[in-house]
This record gives sequence, structure tokens and C-alpha cells, in this order.
Amino acid sequence: MRTAALITLFVVLAGVFCGGKPGPQTTTTAAAVKWPAEVTDALTEDAMVQFVKALPTFSAALKAGNWTPTRPEEDDGPVVYLTNLVEGMNLPGVDDSLKALGGWAKLRPTLYKVFAAMTALQVDAAPPEAVEQMKKDTSAAARQYYRSYEAAKAAFSQIPEANKQVVAEHQQELQALQTLGR
Repeated sequence: MRTAALITLFVVLAGVFCGGKPGPQTTTTAAAVKWPAEVTDALTEDAMVQFVKALPTFSAALKAGNWTPTRPEEDDGPVVYLTNLVEGMNLPGVDDSLKALGGWAKLRPTLYKVFAAMTALQVDAAPPEAVEQMKKDTSAAARQYYRSYEAAKAAFSQIPEANKQVVAEHQQELQALQTLGR
């Protein structure tokens, strides 16, 4: 599977609504999650504009490198998944193709911030009725879904509101993320 719905895939695979045995993400509190600094640093409007400008070139470099997202392990929490996702995009040729835009070193921190803020927005937008249904359902799978949702909610609550706002203001331009590497 390519990145048809990269951000949705990120949420699902990060453990927000996945089944299986409970992993570390099911018992994690917001205070226990340690995001890389890149994730929680401020996302500026200028960085976002540069990021959007770099997306076509970045996507072409990923395509040339035959990039596909690494499938997470069942116990991978959001930090591990996000790290593997971003670092897995540093393929041979990516830095060279991005030289005019500052290279991989300039794009990498913004990638972290954008992916985390987009996912935080999705977690924030979870329909209350769906959350209530998870709470009421007493099946083992539903209890697992709810614990995973709560863990993701706690982890992504650390993403600065200002970063989420910058990402929300650029939703249209960020649609290109859904076709990364294609």
C-alpha cells in the first residue's frame, strides 16, 4: 500500500483504533510520552510555506527511491511510529533533490511537526458519539480501542495548539501528503 491516506494510516497504525494485545501506548499518559524536540517545537508560517513548496520535489524523490512506509510493530506507540515514518523517508537522493530548498536537514523537523499536528487534529476531531460507543462497549476489542484512543489523545495533547492551527490553515495545500512517493 502506498500513501493513499498517509495521515489516516498514521493514526490507525499508531494505535488509535487498532486491535490486538495492549502495547505500551495503551498505558501511556501524556507526561510519560517523550516526543522528539522536533515534534513540539513551534511550527512557523514560513516553515510551513517552505514545506508546501518542497512537497512536489520531495514526493518525486520518494517515488524515485521506491519509498513505502514501514509497517509498525503491534507495540509501537505514536513516538516510535512517527520517528520510523519520518526517518524512513531519508532515502538516497532525497537530500540532493532538496538542496535548493535547504536539504533534508531543513525538511526533517518540519515533517515531524506537520505529521504530529495533523494527527493531533484528527485525534481532537474524533466524534464524541464514537468515543462514547467505545466506552459503553464491554467487549475486549472495544476496551482495547478505547485504551488506545485515550493513549493517543494523551500523547497528542502535547502538540502545541499553534502548530495545529498552522496546519489547519494549510489543509488544502497539505492534501499533497496523501500522494507522497507516488
